[in-house]
Amino acid sequence: MIRSLFGKILTSHIVVLVLLTASIGISLSHLVTNYLVEAKKAELIRVGISTTRFLNAVTQDQLYSPSLLENLSDFSGTTMWIIDQENHTRSGKAPKIWQHHMQVQNDPAENLFNGEVTSRLYSANDDDDPAIVVSIPFPQNPSIVLMIHTPITGIAKTSAAIEQLLLYTILGSILLAGIFAFILSRNLTKPISNISHAAEKFTAGNYKSRTTAIGQDEIGRLGFTFNEMAAALERIEQERQEFFSDITHELKTPLATIQAVTESLLDGVVTEKTKQACYLKTTLDECHQMNSLISELLNLARIESGQMHFQYQNLNLGEFIEKQKGKFQPMSAEKNQQLIFSVSPKLVFVKTDPLRIEQILSNLISNALRHSPDGNKIFIQFERDKTSFILSVTDSGEGIPQKDLPYLWDRFYRVDKARSRNKGGTGLGLAITKKLVEGMHGNISVSSIPNEKTIFKVIFPKTF
Repeated sequence: MIRSLFGKILTSHIVVLVLLTASIGISLSHLVTNYLVEAKKAELIRVGISTTRFLNAVTQDQLYSPSLLENLSDFSGTTMWIIDQENHTRSGKAPKIWQHHMQVQNDPAENLFNGEVTSRLYSANDDDDPAIVVSIPFPQNPSIVLMIHTPITGIAKTSAAIEQLLLYTILGSILLAGIFAFILSRNLTKPISNISHAAEKFTAGNYKSRTTAIGQDEIGRLGFTFNEMAAALERIEQERQEFFSDITHELKTPLATIQAVTESLLDGVVTEKTKQACYLKTTLDECHQMNSLISELLNLARIESGQMHFQYQNLNLGEFIEKQKGKFQPMSAEKNQQLIFSVSPKLVFVKTDPLRIEQILSNLISNALRHSPDGNKIFIQFERDKTSFILSVTDSGEGIPQKDLPYLWDRFYRVDKARSRNKGGTGLGLAITKKLVEGMHGNISVSSIPNEKTIFKVIFPKTF
């Protein structure tokens, strides 16, 4: 059984070509043979009609001279004889094939005396070659007919020669077509094989494996799609490895702190109650940090898996802003920072998901407070235009270098790789924020001038 695609395509091409050329050859041979036989019949009929007219003209009675009939037979290259309705030969001599036919087939002779010209093809037997026999009635005497017999050995030889020529032509065509089918099949299956080998390498763990079978045809587009898929999977795998590396680091650091503090307390290194309380507070803070990290990881997983649903309702912006002021007042007071909220005129209600919009705003405000110096002002603005609801958070803190802006939405990405964890945050806030905004059919962007200001802008479709 043929297993390879190349073998299947090549075999199917050759089988189709053999069947097609064989059917064409057989049809052509049959058509040519029929044409030659019919042409010979027509020729014999013309000769027979001319002969009956000639005999009527030169012979006034019904006793036609056998020698004259023999001479006419020799002249036309046929055998001629005349029979009556009783199948008696009136002149000339009937050939053996006719006598054999009349004896074996018991064909009544009166069928020849209906006043019409007839022609028959007799197959070869052991003694005679195939032949054509035509009957021509005499116009002046319908009781007798002129019989003309001629073997078609020449036609058979011509047909055989044509069949042989067709056979050679078919064999040559099959050979050339087989070579063409081989080249075509190889060119068709080679890029598929290339894609298959690249996929096998990729499956084995070589995530940089790519196919070179790319182009404008269907297989080329398949190769291009495979390369895009491989690049996406490689990127996902790299992100997965980085994610586990980051999460391990993020969990290892507080666990190491908790372990060190706990060991110090158990070993009796710290005996003063004030220091013990300080150590216990450090342990509690690290537990809170790990709890926040795990919670945000769960949130991010739900968003990315499509399990987070949004509940839209009318949100009173005035009440919402007062709630946010109270929520962030302790955090801003620690650094003597000021939150300044502003709302466009007549913008009172917004149709949105209150819980998710609060989560988005909380992430952006927390991020601004952590990265802004003491005494800084942070501006939170709610606007609207004809098509959108716009939320922006602006701070005048340390800013973000241009090279880091595209990566802010990546999990655990930090602009300052060496910065202390004392600033807080899990490294997931902006990643979650972007996913939430996109889940609500919005768009978030950031622009920054280092050491001057940073603006986060969120645009939602108008739903108010």
